[in-house]
Amino acid sequence: MRKNLSLVMLILLAISLAALVPLSGCATSAGSKAPTATSVQDQPQYVPVFTDPAKKIAETSGQTFTAELYAQALAYEPLLGKAGSQVSMGYWSAKGNHGSLVRVLDAINEGPATTPPQKAIWDEGATSSNQYPAYDTMLEEHWYERDNPTGGQVTIFGKKYTDPHPVTVAQADQIWGQYSQRYADMAKKIRQATGKPVRVLCFVQGAKANRIFFTYEFPELKTLEQSGDVQVFFAKTQDADPNNPADWTQGSASAPAPVPAQ
Repeated sequence: MRKNLSLVMLILLAISLAALVPLSGCATSAGSKAPTATSVQDQPQYVPVFTDPAKKIAETSGQTFTAELYAQALAYEPLLGKAGSQVSMGYWSAKGNHGSLVRVLDAINEGPATTPPQKAIWDEGATSSNQYPAYDTMLEEHWYERDNPTGGQVTIFGKKYTDPHPVTVAQADQIWGQYSQRYADMAKKIRQATGKPVRVLCFVQGAKANRIFFTYEFPELKTLEQSGDVQVFFAKTQDADPNNPADWTQGSASAPAPVPAQ
């Protein structure tokens, strides 16, 4: 699910830097443009976080990390822990599906008020815009940029760094995979708090068999489905409407076939 995050990180940094401009005494006019990729790269205050992959693997391997994610989600949206709330958790993998999930998250979170209230989250944050601090840290650690060093150096936003803790492709996948598993495990806590099984909405058409969804997330979801913590739905198309049952198949057995690993 998280193989190419550089563009996302650039956007996040641009937004963050734009917010900091008034603090530096350089107010930005309403019509001015956000910082370009080049200006973001040139900002001296940004430094990648070179966490030891072994330390991160250990950190994301247990339920303590799930509890942290859940606490961060509740800080943004207390209704995720209110009895009676209907919570949906989103998943995406493969080209074109990211935008589809964002559209569905926004449709649920920004739609008319309902009784009981409906809220939707994903592995990035409590909404499509409010990100978990733990997710921001994952981006700052640049796991996939660091898994292909050249001459002992890695390139992040066009700058070369010597990584004190070299990362392998397998480690990067495991770190993001375990992060996603701990996110999935939030469904247990949400069900305990709300009293309702979590609706899991998946946009995974075209997902590869060896990528994060089918390797890490899907097995976890099947376990949660068996325990009654989630109900799993798969979008038939990228235009699936969260309020139209005909646009979805239900149950882990109805998952689309993964694309063979290449």
